[in-house]
Amino acid sequence: MQNLFLLVCALIMIPMIFSVPVIYSHALTSRVLNRGMVGMLVSILIGIIAWIIFGYFEAFQAGTAHGQLSQLLTIWQTVPHTSELISLLVQLDFFLYAVIMFSGSIVPRFSWHFFTLFVPLWLLLVYGPLANLIWSPSGWLNHLGALDFSGGLVVHLTAGLTSLVMATLISRPKEQPYAAPIGNTNNYTAMVLIFVGWFGFNLAPLGQLSSLAGLIILNTLLAVLFATLGWGLAAYRRNKALEMDELINGVICGLVTSTALVGYVSPFQISLTALVSGLTCWAVTQVCHTTNRFYDAVDSFSINAIGGLVGTVGLILFASQKVNPAGANGLLTGNGHFAGVELLAIAITALITIVGSAVAYWLSKTVLNRLSHPQEKGAAVNVKSSI
Repeated sequence: MQNLFLLVCALIMIPMIFSVPVIYSHALTSRVLNRGMVGMLVSILIGIIAWIIFGYFEAFQAGTAHGQLSQLLTIWQTVPHTSELISLLVQLDFFLYAVIMFSGSIVPRFSWHFFTLFVPLWLLLVYGPLANLIWSPSGWLNHLGALDFSGGLVVHLTAGLTSLVMATLISRPKEQPYAAPIGNTNNYTAMVLIFVGWFGFNLAPLGQLSSLAGLIILNTLLAVLFATLGWGLAAYRRNKALEMDELINGVICGLVTSTALVGYVSPFQISLTALVSGLTCWAVTQVCHTTNRFYDAVDSFSINAIGGLVGTVGLILFASQKVNPAGANGLLTGNGHFAGVELLAIAITALITIVGSAVAYWLSKTVLNRLSHPQEKGAAVNVKSSI
C-alpha cells in the first residue's frame, strides 16, 4: 500500500509539471513562443536524465551508509527495488517542478542549448546539495531540526531565487513584449491540472496514507482559497476589475505557500499565512513589473521565492507538535531554537542558490561561447547576449 500511495502521488504530479509551460507561454511573444516551449521541454528532459544519472544519489544517498560512489555505478548493472524506484520518481517530480519554474523566466532569452548545460549544473551545485542538507536523513540541517514539508525552501525558494539571479543577468526588452495568443481556456485547464497535482505534491512526504492526510488536503485547499482572496482583493482594489491571470496567480501563490508548513500547522494558521502571502506576493509582483533592474517574465521570483519564504515564516511562527508530533513547536510557543534553525536554513538556501546559480550560468555561457567561437580563445563572455 505504501508503494501504491507514493506511485499515485508521483503520477498525478506529472501532468502538473507539463502544464506549467502552458501558463508560462502567455508571457512569450509569438516570435519566441516556439523557442520558449522547446526550451522548457528540453529542461524537463535533461532534468530527468541528470536526476537518474547522479541527482537522486547526490540528494538522498550521499553521506549515508549506501552513499558510496560504487553504489551510484551499480544502478546501471542491477534492477533497484520497487520502493527505491518509486522514491526516485517522487523526488524527480519535486526537482522537475523547480526546474520548470525557473526555466520559464529565461526561455525568452536562451535557446535550448543553454539548458542542456545549465540544468545539470544547477542540480549539481544548488538543488542536490540543498535537498541533501534539508531532506536527506544524513543532512546537516535535517539533524539540526530544520523542517520543509514539501519544498517551500528546497523547491520554491531555490527556483524563485534562481529566477532572480538570472533576471539580473539578462537584459529587459526595450519594449514590453505583447503576449502570445494563448486562450483563457488553456490556462484554466493547466491550472486545474496543477491544482490536482499539488495534492500529490503535498501528500507524498507522508510516505503513506496516514491520519495527517486529511489535514494536509484541508490545509492545501485553505491555502489556495485565502491566498487567492488576498491576491484578488489587492488586484481588484487597484484595477477595479478582476482578470483570469490574477486568479490563476493567486491559486499558484496559495499552493506554493502551503508547501513549507502544510503538515505542521492548523487550518486557521495556514489560512492566515496564505492570506498574508497573497497580499505580499501581489505587492512584490507589482514592484517587479516596474523595475528596470531585472526582468522576470513569468513572475517566478515574486510567487515562488516570496511565497515559499512567507510560508516558511508561517512555519517558524505557528509550527506545533500538537498538530504533528514529528514536527516542532514554533516561535509562538516560545521555541526560539527552532526559529534560529529555520532562519539558518533560509540563509543557507539563499546563499547556495545565489552562488550556485551564478556559477552554473557562467559555466554554461562560457562553454557554449567557446563551442560557438572555437577560434576566439580567451574571448570575453558577454553575459547580456542570448545564446
